[in-house]
Amino acid sequence: MKNFKKILALALTAIMVLGMSTMAFAAGTGTITITVPTEEQAPTVATTYEIYKVFDADGNGTAISYKLVNGKTTAPDGFSVDAAGNVTYAGAEGATELTADDIAAIAEYVADDDPVATVTAAVGETSVVAENLPNGYYYITTTTGSVVTIDSTNPDAEVIDKNVIPSVVKSAGTQYDAASLAAIAAVGTDQSYTAVINAGKGAKNVVFKDEMTNQTYNGDAKVYVGGTEVAAGNTTFSISGAAGDSSFTIKFVDSYIAGLEAGTEITVKYSGKITSDALSTNPATNKATLTSGEGNESESEEVEVYNAKISIIKQDDKEVPLAGAGFVLKNSEDKYYKLVAASNDAPAHIEWVDSIDDADEHVSGDDGNVPAFTGLADGEYTWVEKTTPAGYKTAVADTPFSIEAGVYTAENLEQSAIVPNTPGSELPSTGGIGTTIFYVLGSILVIGAGVLLVTKRRMDV
Repeated sequence: MKNFKKILALALTAIMVLGMSTMAFAAGTGTITITVPTEEQAPTVATTYEIYKVFDADGNGTAISYKLVNGKTTAPDGFSVDAAGNVTYAGAEGATELTADDIAAIAEYVADDDPVATVTAAVGETSVVAENLPNGYYYITTTTGSVVTIDSTNPDAEVIDKNVIPSVVKSAGTQYDAASLAAIAAVGTDQSYTAVINAGKGAKNVVFKDEMTNQTYNGDAKVYVGGTEVAAGNTTFSISGAAGDSSFTIKFVDSYIAGLEAGTEITVKYSGKITSDALSTNPATNKATLTSGEGNESESEEVEVYNAKISIIKQDDKEVPLAGAGFVLKNSEDKYYKLVAASNDAPAHIEWVDSIDDADEHVSGDDGNVPAFTGLADGEYTWVEKTTPAGYKTAVADTPFSIEAGVYTAENLEQSAIVPNTPGSELPSTGGIGTTIFYVLGSILVIGAGVLLVTKRRMDV
């Protein structure tokens, strides 16, 4: 009995390791002040605490004794009742904390009871107080998670909700990097992502979800704990969402999360296939979300995925727009650009073909504008003038350009080039002067004959 009183006295200033409930002990009535958890993040929805009375209590602020509440004839496992109705702890002598089995027994003991008080902390509040509680030994549950607290009022108690609201972070790439919040990916290619979840102590109803824009899920999510892959199953988690969907969800089993050590990180690796070739100034943006408890939510950082385009303007040597010039695009492997439209079987994607004759040729219109080559990843490219307008010279040389990785400015992602053509000129020839000489000689002979005729007539006179 003496040891048990010592345990309960210590409980006035300490929180049970496994508990998110508290006990209240005092002569008359008392209060329980509950501190809302904010270790990882504050709750994003209101937090409700239900307070159940386990035993009646009588005390003077230092000593305390307990009896069964009206209607109860037995104590929960781990506790005993003497002939006078006094309740004592039956656990290890000198113990200062309840065991997990003790707490489970108390939870079962009050399962059919109504709470004696219910208090709610609004979003943004860091604590909440339950007032006018009769002296007693109390069990408190919370909507933040599965950890409960057990304590006594004597006359007042202060307890801390030891649940941790789970959080999630995300980046582009196969490894998490807080700085990697953007990427450049060609249309039709895969972009990798890594998310890291801090499940937190007492987390329950933990659900990870990623909704993708301008891309589709590849159906390849894998979960790792401590660098080791964990298989989906009835005791771990389930994944919903298939390749081609715009989102997927991972729902963790409560007992699996509860079995992880505090501070354990869960890593999720997956990828999406980029479906748009118009992401130069309108990137695909997405966040991972993590819900837990009764609606608490954590959002990851926003990740942006871009692709680039190159535009060409065709002019003559006087900067007048020139129609009819055709261009193809070549990559660093000397293959040519061909954009394949989306179909039921596959999203839009770029094929890099071997022959220039199989490549997409973009031709300038009357305004001189050549339709852009879109959906490009970072890398080295060359535009090639394949068709030159009649009467003009082909551009002097194929022109290389570079889309730089990690640079998300319009100057890098929307490059443009003005390509002039100069008109051709008639080439000199080595041929004769043709019939011109005969006309000249004929004219001279006619004039000479005329002169002779006039001279002869004068002489005859």
